[in-house]
Amino acid sequence: MKELQQISIPESIIGGVTICPSFVLPLQTGAVTGIYSDVEHIDYIVQQLQHHQQLHLHFRKEGYYERLTVMENLKFEQRLYDSNAILEDILKLTGLMDKKRVKMKDLSDSQLQRVRLAKLLIHEKTIHILEEPFQNLDIETKRIVDMVVTTLKEKGCTVYLLTNNLEGLLISSDQVYRLDAQGLQPLDLQEEPTKAVEGIETESRLIKLEKIPTKLNDKFILFNPPEIDYIESVDGLINVYVAGDAFPCTLTLNELEQRLLVFGFFRCHRSYIVNLQKVREIVTWTKNSYSLILSGNDRTHVPLSKSKLVELKKIVGI
Repeated sequence: MKELQQISIPESIIGGVTICPSFVLPLQTGAVTGIYSDVEHIDYIVQQLQHHQQLHLHFRKEGYYERLTVMENLKFEQRLYDSNAILEDILKLTGLMDKKRVKMKDLSDSQLQRVRLAKLLIHEKTIHILEEPFQNLDIETKRIVDMVVTTLKEKGCTVYLLTNNLEGLLISSDQVYRLDAQGLQPLDLQEEPTKAVEGIETESRLIKLEKIPTKLNDKFILFNPPEIDYIESVDGLINVYVAGDAFPCTLTLNELEQRLLVFGFFRCHRSYIVNLQKVREIVTWTKNSYSLILSGNDRTHVPLSKSKLVELKKIVGI
């Protein structure tokens, strides 16, 4: 992809300590780039870019006219930016057709985010930066985020997603970077090449006892496989997730895959292993992006690679 331009972010120094070193956003035409970071760093980027003339910044929280209806709000935005966008098409894409006559003050938080997403399609900028686009949204609105981002990408726009939601970035981004005190670095999402698990035939799989070792502070914690929800690898660091909490593990993903295969675990992504007994839904975001939703009140999302979809369907019989 042809590089469009670069935008520099100056360093942040507080009390003589470098909180965020200077770095450059390598914006590229038709690319969706994710920046995975904490709230402090994301807020700093937003502060630096909020008055930038070349881009449109999508704030997680922004003001709106409460007494205007959804359609009135979008028409105001259209006139303000002298846009030729077709509002009916935008309402359909963002799932707001049945809400177009509803006042903004009567919308849910997810519906308000859909209106903000609709504005992205009205603003005819070539660069869009979205702050926390996946935060506290219902499943359908998360799907709409991905659809809007894909639409912008197909128009040749450059899109940046700023969030601490790694799963959302894996679904929607072409490339992912981590931003921390050391700067902006490509995120290594492939802990190691996936190897075929040899010597284990479906017919001869035997139930056996197995403990998965993790370490928290100075304690070693051993988990039974059924307790584990999923396992994640980021930058070569392995975390085992149990009831929403992460526990570091020294085993590699390949070693864990071989140990856990007989317990119903599945390598659903190059960086994820999931307990299929915990999977409640398979969600299709776009034709190339999928996600597994785990059972539980928090409805955790785990990425599913397109290449793994066919294999998973055979395993679960669909």
